Amino acid sequence: MYSVTRFAFATACICAVSAFAQEAVKSNTPTPTATAVVSEEARIKATIDYWTPDRLAAAIPMPLPKVDRASAIPNNVPSEREPVRFGNPILPTIRDEAPAEISPERFPLNQGPELETEATPAPDAFNYVMPFNNYRTGINNQFPYSTMGKLFFTIPPGATEKAGSYVCSAAVVGNLRIVVTARHCMWDFATKKWYNSWAFYPEWNNGASTVVGGKNGAWYPEWAYTWTSGSSQVLSLDGGYDIGIFVMHDGTGTGCGGNKGKQIGDYTGAMGYAYGFSDSQTQWNMFGYPQAAPFEGNYLYQNNGATGAVNPLGSNWVAEAGDPQTGGTSGGPWVIGFNPDNRPVPAPNNNINNGNNFANGVNSFVWTNPAQPLALNGTIFFSGNFLNLYKNALALKCS
Repeated sequence: MYSVTRFAFATACICAVSAFAQEAVKSNTPTPTATAVVSEEARIKATIDYWTPDRLAAAIPMPLPKVDRASAIPNNVPSEREPVRFGNPILPTIRDEAPAEISPERFPLNQGPELETEATPAPDAFNYVMPFNNYRTGINNQFPYSTMGKLFFTIPPGATEKAGSYVCSAAVVGNLRIVVTARHCMWDFATKKWYNSWAFYPEWNNGASTVVGGKNGAWYPEWAYTWTSGSSQVLSLDGGYDIGIFVMHDGTGTGCGGNKGKQIGDYTGAMGYAYGFSDSQTQWNMFGYPQAAPFEGNYLYQNNGATGAVNPLGSNWVAEAGDPQTGGTSGGPWVIGFNPDNRPVPAPNNNINNGNNFANGVNSFVWTNPAQPLALNGTIFFSGNFLNLYKNALALKCS
């Protein structure tokens, strides 16, 4: 089951709660609940005022959740693949001037082939350490890099993580007003507490967003939507439900869907989404803003990782790949058919015949027992975990 919320700024909630329910057919059938804010304008103003340059600089990376293999809870979802489904990407219609090019920089512990080649999956996958290439991207206002950015938020007292200002990664996916991240960047599994004061900065580059529009380059959500109740598999970190969706305000900080200004996707574009591929067809490019050492959090990193495991321990919406990225990368997209600028001639690592630049998952968690610091698990999109959220999020009403 999942919940949808509008939140007041930080921990001082100026909201009245209303709820509606639908009879549940089975444990993962949605029962949305809504938290209505008395003044959406006041909430956005408070969030804008909170995120000063000093607070943005001081925000700490959200740690990648760690899951002990011995306590993993398989989601028991049937392993049969669904039919392949696509939601087409949307190119930006408003282009900014190109910023200075960023020199690509390889991660010092890079494994596997040189940058010019790709680490490709083998039928039987790889054992740890799985090959990967991890490096800074170049100009990050080129589609689909332009869809990706840093997600700032606050954690209230009493949650698992210490109260304060944090940062994750996220991307515009499927629709010009939808931003997708990891659930653990919205909501605390252990205490059932919502986070708040989210601000998304697409195209973050060395301390600022390069996107014109929004408020000082930032965009703010009207709704946060994710799974918050249901079976133990739904609520587990490794059960394949670690996905969260934001419905973003227009650039004025009010409305959404273009009813009160331009949408975020007008500037960034929106990656498509896809699911249902066989494991042998799937090659991911993973993206995020890792900030915990040895990274600095100022630049978008791209990781081309070889698949290490699919459906580990019976969780059929989870995959593991070689990736050294650290805290702060949570929620960054796993992309298949990656092709910068949707070029007519597919890029060498484009393995999707139907098109280009489809989000297929998000950076999610790492294993312990044993620890694998050079690998990362992604929550992979399917109809049951992603499409349910996505369709219901699009139906939410804007202020």
